[in-house]
Amino acid sequence: MAPRRGGRWADLAAGGRGPGAPTAATPVRRREAALRRPAPSRASFVSHPGPRGTLDEFPLPAVLRPLLRGQKTGTLRNTRGKITKTLYLSEGRLIFATSTDPDDRLGEMLLRKGLISYRALEESVRAIKAGKRQGTLLVESGAIRSKDLVDGVTEQVQEIIYSVFQWDEGAFDFQEGELPSREVIVLRMSTADLIMEGVRRVERWTRIQRAVGGLGQQYRLAADTASTMGDMSLQKDEMDLIATIDGEMSLEEICAAARQSDFKACRTVWGLWAAGVLDRVPQDSAPGRSDKTEPHAERMRGAAVGREIEAFNELHRFLFELVSYELREKAPDFFERAFARALREEAMLFEGVSVDGAGELDSFALRRNIVSGEIARYLAGLDRLLAIEADLARELLGERKAAIINDGLLALKERQLQRAGKPS
Repeated sequence: MAPRRGGRWADLAAGGRGPGAPTAATPVRRREAALRRPAPSRASFVSHPGPRGTLDEFPLPAVLRPLLRGQKTGTLRNTRGKITKTLYLSEGRLIFATSTDPDDRLGEMLLRKGLISYRALEESVRAIKAGKRQGTLLVESGAIRSKDLVDGVTEQVQEIIYSVFQWDEGAFDFQEGELPSREVIVLRMSTADLIMEGVRRVERWTRIQRAVGGLGQQYRLAADTASTMGDMSLQKDEMDLIATIDGEMSLEEICAAARQSDFKACRTVWGLWAAGVLDRVPQDSAPGRSDKTEPHAERMRGAAVGREIEAFNELHRFLFELVSYELREKAPDFFERAFARALREEAMLFEGVSVDGAGELDSFALRRNIVSGEIARYLAGLDRLLAIEADLARELLGERKAAIINDGLLALKERQLQRAGKPS
């Protein structure tokens, strides 16, 4: 469940800490392109206490969201019994993780994957006790390649992070401040993808239900949805769910529109909220609040996108009907040429978009493409398709008939503006 508005984080619950320092993901040499050490910071080395509480009250996604959106830098210690798993954040990005659980060590992970032998593991464990780096020893002994080490460290850190998403008890404690540069290796990982995968692995409905709220809980696209999604590798059903979000929608409406089970839809909503793609609508907000977003504003809300597509399709049906009447059997070739030209200019917008027999573009596919990119630019791309078709109509039908089509489109746009209550 997310932190309550205006509330404070609970005090750190009592819990034992494991002896000794955490088992860090093994460092690699500077020359490895996938990993790099952070540059020394000019900031003070003093850390400051931050949010703390229990994971049964505040699951990891709810803890991470404000830290990431607030672009915090520091360490998030998660403790359960004698095990401590620490996540490292830099300017709102998850960059590293360590664990005191022996099963989270690099050697054990490589053994599970069949990349090293039992003997190689035993020798590397002895090296750890002697103060040497486990991964470095494995490379030097020929047990693994340098590339295996880079990939192994990345996967090790990811799995440590994912494992904390499974915790439904324990304590967390965030310390804001500069990271210990000698201990931390910055991994180039998508934080939003890490969060989505962590939530995907949650299988307990009680946890998902607590996190997403009741059927009446409303969600909407966040203002920076496009930029957040640009750093993500979403699955098709997740993209499809985002495309169904039209303005402010209740969880029940989202589930009804989603092309997946309600269980998966709710889990996806949880992950998208934690990653910053969706925002929750406060339950006490005034109902029926109008969306004042300008139709071509850069941060278009879902409802405005839907209205723009609906208005475009009305215009396109009109043009489609007139051109089809005039060209008859040649009409399919006309629209094929128009779409080929539009696809060359706006490939991301029209990719996978079909047209039905009435001349209407697939609104679902358009929404899916639009919400994943720069919205104002994509809506301009719809206008460009109409312009291309108008030019082709002038070329094939002559100036007089093209003028009739153009006048009809202008009159239809005028009526659309009047219906929307906007000045023409």
